[in-house]
Amino acid sequence: MAERRLLIFISDIHLTDQLHGNAVSKADQFARFWQRISIARGKRPAELCIVGDLFDLVRSPSWFEGRARPYQGASTNSVVKTVERIVEETLRREAGFFTAIRERVQSGELVVHYVVGNHDRLLRFAPAARLAVSRAITGGDDLELHTELEFPDHGVLAYHGNAGDPINASPDGDATIGDAIGSELILKFPRRLRAIVGADHPGIEHIDDIDDVRPVYAVPAWVRQQSVMRKELLRPMAQVWNEVVEEFLDNDFVRRWLDRQHKTFALDLGKKLRLLLELSRNRVMAHGSDEKLTQLYRFFQHSFDGKMSQLAATEMLRRKRVRFVVNGHSHFPSMQPLGTQDGKPAVYFNTGTWRAVHQIGHDLGGRPSFLAYDAMTYLVFFPIDDKLGRDYEWWTGGLVAR
Repeated sequence: MAERRLLIFISDIHLTDQLHGNAVSKADQFARFWQRISIARGKRPAELCIVGDLFDLVRSPSWFEGRARPYQGASTNSVVKTVERIVEETLRREAGFFTAIRERVQSGELVVHYVVGNHDRLLRFAPAARLAVSRAITGGDDLELHTELEFPDHGVLAYHGNAGDPINASPDGDATIGDAIGSELILKFPRRLRAIVGADHPGIEHIDDIDDVRPVYAVPAWVRQQSVMRKELLRPMAQVWNEVVEEFLDNDFVRRWLDRQHKTFALDLGKKLRLLLELSRNRVMAHGSDEKLTQLYRFFQHSFDGKMSQLAATEMLRRKRVRFVVNGHSHFPSMQPLGTQDGKPAVYFNTGTWRAVHQIGHDLGGRPSFLAYDAMTYLVFFPIDDKLGRDYEWWTGGLVAR
């Protein structure tokens, strides 16, 4: 126990091959992060656990270059080849970030663990891509991909957290309705809009921010806000949003999922999703829909809030050595007490994200509003002999660009 290392958790960096990034590069973010870590780690190597979604293999425009989609058979050749192309380009695009990590690993200063999430789960089915990721991070071929990891010396259990989100829960690593939402709504909307108004339309690049909206239930409200801010795009945005929602609901994968969710005389998850999209489709540009969209969003969000910490509490009851559960997934950092375990405080953490976030709020008129910022959160557990007597520190911050 006395030799336990400094242990750090981060998640949801969502590196992509094409979509825009943060105001601050990932390489610069890592440099700032490492300044703190290098001071605190002492002479022992630090351990870094990535708690899912380092890569975003779902929301890549590369899928539209062929017929394969991320929600189709994970091991089919077309899906695997697309994953390989996305990973190859992402590694090239973010070479500075991966070089910074790899140099720390190869110098013996850092050990890296990788827990997969719902956006990078396809790495498990693409051996060549997985090998490329291992070499980029460690310089070797033996980086393992885990679905969960337990760190007994620190009393920590880490898993991505999408099990608490019914839109993205995937016990067997299968595709989810969230994959289809990401591909057929969030990626397709900017692509279709550019086809109508032109790729050089002033300010059209801001439409790509739809990928940064969290939680995903807030996307229709964000589309509504954009139409208000960019009135010249009101009609084409209404047209495109209606089209992509209609195509989404007609998609075979989506229809099968909706059928599986169906419960007679109950407002099941499929009905909730359909209601949200139907309300947004024909009325997303109408002022009268603002309040209803806001109310429905709150209903969705309240049903989601707390599920991840409840699952964490269940895991703690099942695993008596665990005092801390660490998740990512939601992109919103959280630290919640869960009582005691073996007479000591038990805590649930969410490690937020290292990417841009468009966070929903509500103005005084009841209309949805959004704040855009670059987020960065990390959680550090200290060695027993830490000079300041620290057990753990939870750091979170946001950068709002001019």
